[in-house]
Amino acid sequence: MGSFRETLGFALMLAACLTVYFHETLLGDRILSPADVLLVEASFRRGATGEYEPINRLLMDPVLQFQPWLEFNRTMIRQGRLPLWNPYAGCGAPHLACGQSAVFDPFHLIAYLGTVPRALAWMAAGRLWIAGLGMFLLARSWGCGYWGRWFAGLVYPFCGFLVVWLLYPVTPVAIWLPWLLLASDGVLNQPRARRAGMLSVVVGLAIVGGHIQTSAHVLLAAGLFASWRAVVAFTSWRDRGRRVLVWAAGIALGLVVGAAQIIPLGYYLAKSPVWGDRQRATKAWWALSRPRLPDVVCMAFPYMYGSQRHGHPNLARGLGVYNLNESAGGYAGLATLVWLAPLALGQRGHRPEAGFLVALGVVGALGAFRLFPVDNLLRALPVLDVTDNRRLSLWVAFSLSLLGAFGIDGLAQGEHLARSWVAVWVLGAGLLGGIAIFIPRLEPLLRHQAERHYREAARVAPQADMATYQARGERQVRAALAFLPRYYGLAACELLALALLALLAARQGPGLASRLPPVLIGLTLIELAYFGMGLNPAIAPEIQGFEPPLIARLRRGLEPGQRALGIGEELPPNVLMRFGLCDPRNYDSVELARSLQWFAPLFEPGSESLSSRSQITWEGVHRARERLEAACVKAVVGASPPPGRFARVERTGDVWITWLGSPAWASSLAGATLVSAQRDPGRSVLRTHASAGDQILIRETWDAGWTARIDGDPVPISTYRDTFMSVSVPAGDHVIQLEYQPVEVIYGLMGSALGMAGVILALTEPTRFWIPGISKTGLGRTLAPRLELSL
Repeated sequence: MGSFRETLGFALMLAACLTVYFHETLLGDRILSPADVLLVEASFRRGATGEYEPINRLLMDPVLQFQPWLEFNRTMIRQGRLPLWNPYAGCGAPHLACGQSAVFDPFHLIAYLGTVPRALAWMAAGRLWIAGLGMFLLARSWGCGYWGRWFAGLVYPFCGFLVVWLLYPVTPVAIWLPWLLLASDGVLNQPRARRAGMLSVVVGLAIVGGHIQTSAHVLLAAGLFASWRAVVAFTSWRDRGRRVLVWAAGIALGLVVGAAQIIPLGYYLAKSPVWGDRQRATKAWWALSRPRLPDVVCMAFPYMYGSQRHGHPNLARGLGVYNLNESAGGYAGLATLVWLAPLALGQRGHRPEAGFLVALGVVGALGAFRLFPVDNLLRALPVLDVTDNRRLSLWVAFSLSLLGAFGIDGLAQGEHLARSWVAVWVLGAGLLGGIAIFIPRLEPLLRHQAERHYREAARVAPQADMATYQARGERQVRAALAFLPRYYGLAACELLALALLALLAARQGPGLASRLPPVLIGLTLIELAYFGMGLNPAIAPEIQGFEPPLIARLRRGLEPGQRALGIGEELPPNVLMRFGLCDPRNYDSVELARSLQWFAPLFEPGSESLSSRSQITWEGVHRARERLEAACVKAVVGASPPPGRFARVERTGDVWITWLGSPAWASSLAGATLVSAQRDPGRSVLRTHASAGDQILIRETWDAGWTARIDGDPVPISTYRDTFMSVSVPAGDHVIQLEYQPVEVIYGLMGSALGMAGVILALTEPTRFWIPGISKTGLGRTLAPRLELSL
């Protein structure tokens, strides 16, 4: 099959697989969204008895952050404006600068040009398609055979890392890893400007994907690859230096292309305590971390400890294991790990890339599972010391996918594993089968542990309902008894089936082995589909757009700019943004320090770091009541009535609303009349009438990017109590215009524009040309030899 025809055939096959994978949302009327997780809250109950169990309780961030942010991006861009300022969270906060808003992610064009939430499934499918196509092309460029490159291209987009982080801005960055190595290979083999330009485009795409930590991991992998390739493939130090220099120029140009994302984020981090908090929380580089050894099992059996999916037990927290997103990132199929990757180890002699992939996977695993010495080295390096290096499981999944490709090529050529290794599979199957049979006998122990865990959880939770926590414990026990024996039994059967196939291949020789690759590809895809289908929920449109009576009541009771706060599990930070309402908290990990300091009394005393994700109690509301009212917080919502005396308390559905005596979003400090106030994201217009000079207080977090004009003339902005904004107005009728125009965004856009100009110049590298036969010069011009003879 020709190269182009095969690539086209693979692209169509991958598109067909993704269509089946997302059939409910691409072809049906369902929405790819975990928004049903909100129905757990009393605020969103729809009259059903008992506690609602969502499809995947773990996926809270997409609901609170990424979906409302995407809708906000779309709204602003369709108005012809960049979404620079988010007025709905944290009393206002930078939006484009937060990074995870991913304003410039090209896949967001699907949402900008289409409709949300229908675009969510198309964006997810498009990203995985790009990941698979890049992996296919990389495997082919590294010499993988027919079955090998199809295996790599079909397995990588469905691996654990890309699937568990699919609805986060992590996957939008990770999909570019194969493209980055492919482009790096191209530059090192042909160190030309055009190749460097292609590399810079991929780097820029990885930067604007929305997760700078994953971008760092992807670029680090590319750097390790370039260093390895330069040493292994080229002998002359001068030649190595020239090739690496062109590669570094491509990387640098790509970073300049991503300046519109990098520079604003850098400025925002300087205004946030998150960097310092993480540095304080990080151990010294020489100290040993507690290794995550139990998580290693999830590379083979991702649901070994259950998960937070509907119907699964969640044993991870009780056993000291991280959640599924962190523990199963390195999963690429059982056959890939135990059969195909070990087969690839024997090909390091004639496939040098196999050695690099083994090293990359091992380093990634040691970093992800916090094992010496890689974990210590990462904590010694700037930037990486505050990065969540558990996400290095990306390197593991990537390496296993390509090692599996090498292994399946070896299998097709008749290579086989030692029988002693296959015997280990049989022992593992026996162990899993024995555990599956024994689990029902553990019911008393499971019940005791669940009761103790949830009793402790209820003790520390504010306004906890003990009956609710007991019901959760009982549900966990039932799920463990139903799910774990079935899952362990299936895992044992799969190991036995693989052992049987391996033994038959070794006995029958190349004849059977050559027919095994399509079988193993099919089995691996079925296994990955069992793992991933349904993990990212497909919900009904009415659940996605559900608006409870509480939201309708808040709409009526809150004036524009006034805010509402949730207590305990009710209205977690940023959920109100989904409905166009304002929250004084900001769920993002990067927050303005001045806003957090203002609300410090709201959080529990003694905490070393301030975060809007901290639990809020009625005691905290009492401590911070004056500040809440000064910040325009009008309503406090809780699942139980508030203790103490409040002037207005009402019940709406299953929750209570406490109304505070908060002023308007904009007001006068000395009696001036505020005729009107038009508040838009990052831009407001106030009309005032004052008989004497006055201060107009705007209860929006001050940031250096804010500018003010009175009747068109620029005026300074003062800070009110070091947190909010105020503007001095003279007597008379005036129009105050406020606009958020941060200089860092201007710098970033200018940098990206220069970077794109450099990319265009590199991609249009002029080709040298000459007139055949011209070889001599004379009298200041070039002469062809045949013309010289005629003279």
